[in-house]
Amino acid sequence: MEAVLVKNANRMMTVANLLEDGIELSFADGMRGLIPYDDIPEIKERAALSSLDLPNPYEIVLGTAFGEQIEIPWDFARHYCDAYYRPTIEAIAMTGRQTVGRRIRHFRESARLSQEDLASAADIGRVTLVRLEGGGQTPRFKTLDSIARALGIQVSELLVDPEWLLQ
Repeated sequence: MEAVLVKNANRMMTVANLLEDGIELSFADGMRGLIPYDDIPEIKERAALSSLDLPNPYEIVLGTAFGEQIEIPWDFARHYCDAYYRPTIEAIAMTGRQTVGRRIRHFRESARLSQEDLASAADIGRVTLVRLEGGGQTPRFKTLDSIARALGIQVSELLVDPEWLLQ
């Protein structure tokens, strides 16, 4: 009989330890890894840290020598422990960007606007709009809001999966 893991064990950090070259951590599903200090912009080196806390299974809280707190979420930490995690998440993100891009294009074409017209009305660059519609760039909320306003729709209409997309 195979072992049964806690549901969402891949999200649960169980052990975190400060080492000289990084933060060693373990997840409930047995995955282990090391986050190099260089990969945490606010830290860069062990000497910048004064404390480490794992207040819940989903985040690490680092205390700096300057009294600041830095939260490291489970999903940032996970890819240091699981070589397959990052490509999987990147594929999911790409699908999301492409879906939002198709929705923007659908509403733009329904409004009979060119890319140049919509970009101008939303006060963004045409190249930015091209990248968004193609799924090559992740939009900021402010950009989505500007596009939605220019199209006369709610931001949620760009994000919620309408039935036309599922057909």
